[in-house]
Amino acid sequence: MKQVDFYLISNRLRDAKFKLASRLANKLKRLNQKALLVTQSAQESEQLSATLWALRDTSFLAHERIDDVDDAAQFQADFDRGLNYAVIGDALGMNAKILETQFDVMINLSREVPIFNHHFNRIAEIVESDEAAKADARSRYKLYQGEGFKISTHTIEL
Repeated sequence: MKQVDFYLISNRLRDAKFKLASRLANKLKRLNQKALLVTQSAQESEQLSATLWALRDTSFLAHERIDDVDDAAQFQADFDRGLNYAVIGDALGMNAKILETQFDVMINLSREVPIFNHHFNRIAEIVESDEAAKADARSRYKLYQGEGFKISTHTIEL
């Protein structure tokens, strides 16, 4: 059964959703799982990329941005060799070639459910603590529920 985990950030921090997405992607890498991180816009992709590079003072999470991919065959070869465990792209910038790649998890930071959500058996939804983000999350929750996904929620304090 397909599963969606909603991660509800309980406190207000600057760039909270990017920090939590970075932690999740790093944990997935340690578990040898690959993640597609979906943002709302190219600007958010840039913010998330910067957060991943500065994950901790002593480490970073190597990743690739879809809008930086010039050679799909090279991207796939690097992916298959495990060189890019985390791939970032905005919801509108996805293409069929990227979606053919076998990611283990989609981490969604966008306000909507991406139309390609059925490519994934596991989805992580990140929800910031403001009311607008919560309202968007309730809509996504109802959509996933209507499509028969198994849904779990987790409250996270950063």
